[in-house]
Amino acid sequence: MEEIFVGQQPILDVKGDLFSYELLYRNSDRNAFPDVNPEIATIAVIVNTYLSPGFEQIAVKKTFINFSATLLETDIFDTLDPDRVVIEILEDVTLTSTLVTRLKQLKNMGFQLALDDFILQRQHNLYPNFFQSIDYIKVDFLSTTESQRSAIEALKGTYPHIILLAEKVETHQQFEAAKSSGYELFQGYFFAKPNIVKRKKLPSDILLYYEILKLLNEENPDIEEISALIMRDVSLTYKLLKHLNTYAFRTSKKISSIHHAIVRMGLQKFKKWIQFLAIYQKSSGEPDGWVKALVKYSLTRANVCELLALRNGKYKSDEYYMLGMFSLIDLILKQNPADIFPLLPVSQEIIETLGDQPTEMTPYLQIAKALERLDFRDAIHQAERLGISERELSELVFKATVV
Repeated sequence: MEEIFVGQQPILDVKGDLFSYELLYRNSDRNAFPDVNPEIATIAVIVNTYLSPGFEQIAVKKTFINFSATLLETDIFDTLDPDRVVIEILEDVTLTSTLVTRLKQLKNMGFQLALDDFILQRQHNLYPNFFQSIDYIKVDFLSTTESQRSAIEALKGTYPHIILLAEKVETHQQFEAAKSSGYELFQGYFFAKPNIVKRKKLPSDILLYYEILKLLNEENPDIEEISALIMRDVSLTYKLLKHLNTYAFRTSKKISSIHHAIVRMGLQKFKKWIQFLAIYQKSSGEPDGWVKALVKYSLTRANVCELLALRNGKYKSDEYYMLGMFSLIDLILKQNPADIFPLLPVSQEIIETLGDQPTEMTPYLQIAKALERLDFRDAIHQAERLGISERELSELVFKATVV
């Protein structure tokens, strides 16, 4: 099964306490930046960190993420949380009046901005308002001269709100020199090399994204039809619910209905979000046969649980669908159930049911599991306890099976 990787390097304050992380693109255990399109690299970092299971510890902190000139012009920021992402502007981004205007827009959206590997140049004198939007300036202590650093440090007199960050600090001498020059944040091998975090990737189907985008491009998109498509994909369902419940709205009551999720997000923003994910998905590999089988079983369980719930008049049948859909996620990701189930972006009742705590939902999942292992006697017995006859159960199984 394919693995995903994220490099993280700590950013520390003067006391040596963790302030943040810079997130780095990696596609293997090798701790070096691969030869890859910078836009794809940034999108992969965002998706892997904020929308994939297993990276919750990284995502707690506000993180510095590199953005190219191309990405700065896009709508990608509509899908990001300003409280969690610092926009790090790469050193090769050309300073123009258009860029200055764009940075003001991003500031108004609530984002903090950082200049990466910054060196003061003549062009910066042409845009005196540029630095008013900047929150952090990162200075490379390996490649800059003392005079270049002094010119940057002098900016603090005119723009006292800017925080200086010394990066690529490799010796105690450099650390002390940076502190004495007014730097407040520090990053480099003297403190810690980038650490690579890796997890299993939830499989997804790129063709499904194209189907959804096709529906979204219709004059009057059918939300029910779009919701039904999303619910065929474990990975996409997980990402959407996690995005809304963790980063977008953060309501005390979790959103568990895909239809409700799309309505809350709004069709335009949802379309941008799907386009963003489709770019990432297009660059990813295919899951192996065993994982595809587990996904198929998950969707069949989801259908069984939902149809049983509908038969018994349960108000939130979507909850039962989610129960079945995520019931095998521990096997798909090869993680301990106790580690992964509590992190799912679903209701507490679903989490408790998956954790083998008796709930009102438990019999529905047990029936799905019994059918899966072809234990029809047990399935019929449990169905009858719910008031569902053997004939009704047979009809339901026929409808639920994913081919």
